[in-house]
Amino acid sequence: MKLTKDKLISRIKISIEKLGYSFFKESITGAQGFFSKKLENRFYLSLGLTIDRYSDDAFCGTFYYSKTVRWSAVWGDIPDESYIRPGHLLSEIERKHYFSTENRNLYDYRWSGFDNLSIAHFVEIIKLTEVRLLNDNYLKNRIEDSIDVTKLSHYSSEVKKTVVKINSLNSSYSFIPDKEIDRIPMEWFKAAEYTLKIHKGILNKNTVKSLAADAFIQNILDNNT
Repeated sequence: MKLTKDKLISRIKISIEKLGYSFFKESITGAQGFFSKKLENRFYLSLGLTIDRYSDDAFCGTFYYSKTVRWSAVWGDIPDESYIRPGHLLSEIERKHYFSTENRNLYDYRWSGFDNLSIAHFVEIIKLTEVRLLNDNYLKNRIEDSIDVTKLSHYSSEVKKTVVKINSLNSSYSFIPDKEIDRIPMEWFKAAEYTLKIHKGILNKNTVKSLAADAFIQNILDNNT
């Protein structure tokens, strides 16, 4: 049996949500399952799941810790460590235990989406390692100091402000999608394009989609806290 996106989400969704994450239908970043939550320090912690293309049942997960929910965005001066597999946050002894291997250098372990024990171990590791990630003050300060993170965060804030009045603005749109994506109303794509125009940001179909999704998900998480 082949592990599909729907099967993976159905098997893991409840357990991840119990850790405080919210599930989002999010196809723009490339994750096959996307979860995120807002933290007390106004940061966001996201978890993206990806299915191994070379296996019938394996998947892995990767954290994204930042002031946005743009999972896997690590360009410019955004710290690479913002986007990290949980295996890198385990000790050698812990990896040996959870990964059932003698390979000391194995960090990117693949989990079986059809094995209950494998999924349970994955969830346990997420719970264990997210605390270590969030307690990394050096990383937190680097994220705070990042010019690119600040810019992306500012764009999203502007979209959240603009979307409530977007239909009253006299503006034309060239880069919005033809229809809703991932249940995101069209107003969010319009607000994203408008914001990028006003601030002279990089403007194309991909940047509009990414910004709209980022602001939309943030807005839901902001209102749930």
